[in-house]
Amino acid sequence: MRLSALEPKRNGITQTRCQFMKQDAFVNQMRKYMPEPACIAGYQWLCKHPAKLKIAKPRKTKLGDFRIRGKNQIPEISVNGDLNPYAFTVTFTHEIAHLMDYMERGNLQNPHGQDWKTIYSNLLMELLENDAFPIDLVPAVKQHIKSPKAASCSDPELLDQLRLYDDNTTLTLKELPEGATFILRNDRMFEKGELRRTRYRCIELSSGKPYLVHGQSEVKLHNS
Repeated sequence: MRLSALEPKRNGITQTRCQFMKQDAFVNQMRKYMPEPACIAGYQWLCKHPAKLKIAKPRKTKLGDFRIRGKNQIPEISVNGDLNPYAFTVTFTHEIAHLMDYMERGNLQNPHGQDWKTIYSNLLMELLENDAFPIDLVPAVKQHIKSPKAASCSDPELLDQLRLYDDNTTLTLKELPEGATFILRNDRMFEKGELRRTRYRCIELSSGKPYLVHGQSEVKLHNS
């Protein structure tokens, strides 16, 4: 049984190397990132489909990743290590579903197609059955299962519920009143306008140009 042992790297990323590992050892290393039922399930999943597992430093562009570097190379999964336990669990499960989908189909074409959705939904149902999520998260996870998204951040309801478990609660654009002045991560300042589906029409104060900004964008309220 080939699993992945965690080992630190100088750049702050914790990487894994494939070797034989017992369940207790895997759970002990992973319980800092996920609740124990998810660790046990993850171990069983990786028993069937061995992969390199990397606990990555925070990335702004993605929460997790699955990749194949070469035809004869072991698949690699990475998950950001700064996620709260339940956000980590959802992201880890998302990437495990890619691993299983790849092992079944042998390619990465249409990565979020029906095959992946079925696998991902079944894995999340398994976690629910094993009480891997707190009771207040269960409705959002069940709703997410009905229509899995390409990324958990594309599911506003699930994302809102997962954020409740963050150590530092972030402020999102949708929480601000219309007309509020805010700053994005890139330090550009805007005034919030009307909602258009999932995005708000906002005016950049320095240029006067309108931009559509997603309601889930993390913002900083500007104190004028």
